Amino acid sequence: MTDQRSADERGPDGVDGRRGRAGSPSRRAFLATGAAVSAASLVGCLGSGAGSGPATTTGGGEPEPPWTTDQLVDYVDDGTTVTIYAGSGEQPTWNGLVDVINDEFDAGLEADVVSAGGSQISQRIIQERQAGEDQADLVASATDIRNLIYEDGESVAEQYYEWDVDGNFWFGEQLEDYMTLPWGASAFNGGASSVMPVNREIFEERGLDIPTSYNDLFDDQYEGLELIIPTGPVTSQIGWIVGYHAEQTDMGNMEWMEAIVDHFEVTGYNSHSDGGRAVAQGKVPLMFYNFPWTIAELVSEFPLMGNFVEPVKWNTFEGLFSINREAPHPWAARLVLSAMLEAPVQRRLINDVPNVTAARTDLDFSDVEMSDYARKRLTTETTPVGFWEGQEYTEIGQRAVEDAIEF
Repeated sequence: MTDQRSADERGPDGVDGRRGRAGSPSRRAFLATGAAVSAASLVGCLGSGAGSGPATTTGGGEPEPPWTTDQLVDYVDDGTTVTIYAGSGEQPTWNGLVDVINDEFDAGLEADVVSAGGSQISQRIIQERQAGEDQADLVASATDIRNLIYEDGESVAEQYYEWDVDGNFWFGEQLEDYMTLPWGASAFNGGASSVMPVNREIFEERGLDIPTSYNDLFDDQYEGLELIIPTGPVTSQIGWIVGYHAEQTDMGNMEWMEAIVDHFEVTGYNSHSDGGRAVAQGKVPLMFYNFPWTIAELVSEFPLMGNFVEPVKWNTFEGLFSINREAPHPWAARLVLSAMLEAPVQRRLINDVPNVTAARTDLDFSDVEMSDYARKRLTTETTPVGFWEGQEYTEIGQRAVEDAIEF
């Protein structure tokens, strides 16, 4: 598994890529040959949301919501290109996703991926909209647009993203409310979204206990220990740690953060991936927080422990997938979003798609082969943090960075 940094701290790489399944026969083409096979038997086990009968259509012939994956596969032509603007995950991630969808549903989609930092993706979308030249069909982690929604409300989301996602798709009534929004769905990276990297060898050599709570860090045994906090921290991550754990003490939020900084020797690293590697290599014993997907590869290579400190946060909106309101290929975008949340695709994300994992923790993954770390990441009991809660924690984190953390 390769490194996936958060959209908030990834730099732009400006990669455009194409990859499809040319030559693979579609289910529609197969049916057109006169083969006496039902659509349901060809698709197989599609998960709880997939329909097995013919599409219910409106007078114009389009599928009528709530859309099922089966209906959308039938409606989208082979060779249709879906353009994904990704502020989270690299080009192979999204090409891999489309490959899995094509394989599971015998679809014939082509993928065109633009991968860059979340801010760069946001600016590209905004500029294309201003010029009337929208190119994106699907959007993952456009952080500046997310922040505009925080500041100005849902009217911003309605301006940029297709509306009624939580009502137009089969999954609207089956997923927990914190996984869906009117303008998008949490479709990847479910489960734990925060982890405390610990170098096991250093802790063993010094006789240090593994912290089970962030408030354990105030113990005398950790005083003066070197602690990494990224110089470009993700404020929603910092904010949740501060806000939740300060409530368990008699300290205010900034007082709690200042006490942590005073208790440790804080050092800054430019990125989450660099910080995680420094702990893995034994340069620093502990990192305040990181992302589970960032250190996944390091856990298998170094004496690095991914310490899921209870309670573990799940930022449900970190895996937010939205459809561009002016998508050139809206039906292909709808197909990808619908299929991504189906059970067989969710199961295959774990091993077949780099840098992402299943969002639907309601599914049974007990028979899916995965590392102990990956299983812990998916099965650890989490506290879901919804989109609007994230706004509150982002504000706390911003204050902590400005007022309490000094490098």
